[in-house]
Amino acid sequence: MRGRRKGLKYGLLFLIAVTSLFAFSGRSFCEEEAVKIALTTSSFRYDADRKTLELDVTVKNMTSVELEGPGVMVTLYGPGDKLILQRSFRARRVALLPGEESEVKASFFVEGPFYDLRLTALEGMGGG
Repeated sequence: MRGRRKGLKYGLLFLIAVTSLFAFSGRSFCEEEAVKIALTTSSFRYDADRKTLELDVTVKNMTSVELEGPGVMVTLYGPGDKLILQRSFRARRVALLPGEESEVKASFFVEGPFYDLRLTALEGMGGG
């Protein structure tokens, strides 16, 4: 009987330790990070004669802190989901205060036909 109590005592101690571990590390297991920067508007125009894609996007700081280096990544896919182009462009403003927006304008050469255009808002783009 005494050995059984000892085993039960260690079992409860183990259960408390495991529960505490999940309580302290729960953020990394179950909590997704909030959106920091969002695309609020986007438009593009493709000139087939000049083979030029013009892009106009607005990004917005969705946090309560200043974000450095806002921008956008443009990814183009062609037939068979083949990656044609992937480029990133910085916003006009170097940093965004909470709630602020900035424009990202770009114009670039695109050789062949593309079937899918994907935009991803970025932060932390450096450079000069």
